[in-house]
Amino acid sequence: MATPAPAKVSNERQNQRPDPIELLINQEVQRLPWLLPERHSRMAQSPFAFYRGTAAVMASDLGRQPHSGLMVQLCGDAHLMNFGFFASPERQLLFDINDFDETYPGPFEWDLQRLAASLILAARSLGLGDQKQQKICRRSIRAYGEAMANFAAMPFIEMYVMRLDVERLIAEHSSSLQQHLVDVVAAAKRRDSRQAVRKLCVSGSDGELRFRHDPPLIWRYEELSEQWGGGAIFQQRFDVMYEQYLLNIRPEMRLVMSQFRFVDAALKAVGVGSVGTRCAVGVLVGSRPDDVLVLQGKQVEPSVLAPYLPKGGPEHQGQRVVEGQRLMQTASDAFLGWTTTPEGLHIYWRHFRDWKGSVDVTCLDADGLSDYGRLCGWTLAKAHARSGNRRAISAHIGEPKLFAKALVGQALCHADQAEADYQMLLQAIGDGRLQQSGQQSPQP
Repeated sequence: MATPAPAKVSNERQNQRPDPIELLINQEVQRLPWLLPERHSRMAQSPFAFYRGTAAVMASDLGRQPHSGLMVQLCGDAHLMNFGFFASPERQLLFDINDFDETYPGPFEWDLQRLAASLILAARSLGLGDQKQQKICRRSIRAYGEAMANFAAMPFIEMYVMRLDVERLIAEHSSSLQQHLVDVVAAAKRRDSRQAVRKLCVSGSDGELRFRHDPPLIWRYEELSEQWGGGAIFQQRFDVMYEQYLLNIRPEMRLVMSQFRFVDAALKAVGVGSVGTRCAVGVLVGSRPDDVLVLQGKQVEPSVLAPYLPKGGPEHQGQRVVEGQRLMQTASDAFLGWTTTPEGLHIYWRHFRDWKGSVDVTCLDADGLSDYGRLCGWTLAKAHARSGNRRAISAHIGEPKLFAKALVGQALCHADQAEADYQMLLQAIGDGRLQQSGQQSPQP
């Protein structure tokens, strides 16, 4: 029997809903002020773009709802653009969840509702009607339920090591998704450290690689003031953080890192929700000119889910992200590690652009988006089955078709709320409460 959709929030509780713009502003207190207008501009592009940057707003809404109590390691921001391709340590192309900044232990359906609402918004961005929106959403939720039932029937180790074969993944889809996956996979395999160096770096007067200084989106640390960790104190700061990083990666990777030396670093704005956090790229070189490695460091704050759930995970937020990622993914980036800045900010490090690729929903038709939703549903179920009680979750779901029908109403409510909040963002920009790119903003 299907689990009924969670009860709708009462009018009284709805009236107590926090102002979503205030939630965003509070999130930005520790961020770099000159990048905030870029964040607002990216979120203002569409309701779907806004949704991608507002995990904190949806967490507030989910935190006021009843839930199943069936806990897993959540992605915390499982919208469909946070799934994609990347290279395994063995140089195999994998498809999985690929963003874990908000990962936290919580009820399985919170990730599922985040994914389902993102599919509704994506379908609306393609101009699809209500019936197609709901069909796409139901198929994704149903795929999650069916996959969880299959995982519940498997031996644990067999389930734990399952991974999608990319060639079979392409062959099994005959919709617009198939050709798009061919293109995405081909592009992903061209994205590596050497490609990143060609795109982002130049050779300095001393022959060393240097990042192109391209404000406001790329700032070389040597060009920043000491107030922002740049200038003359940068190398000293980096040395301290790098030593910590080496202590917090897998032991065998220390030998790998000993083959490289650091040459330059820059702040680089990335994503939508992350814009304004201290996201940096660093280039390291080995003994040959083509032996290069580009790492990315990202500032990470407590998960947006943390205020609404029992305390879980490590105190260090970078460690929380790294351990959550390793738990949810079948295979993870070998360069994952964490460190702390001299000011006490928590950072995690990872390989930058290593065979990374993502599906562009604007290239899909209704059938293609539906197929992609099913793929994400299966992938999310696999991630949850690795950390949660897969049999209890499957029993709770019951008949996947009925479960999907029950949850689609919640997805529609979240999508409608996101569109209403998006209008509030546009109003806040128009009123000057928030700035966007092109308006006067602070500079470092």
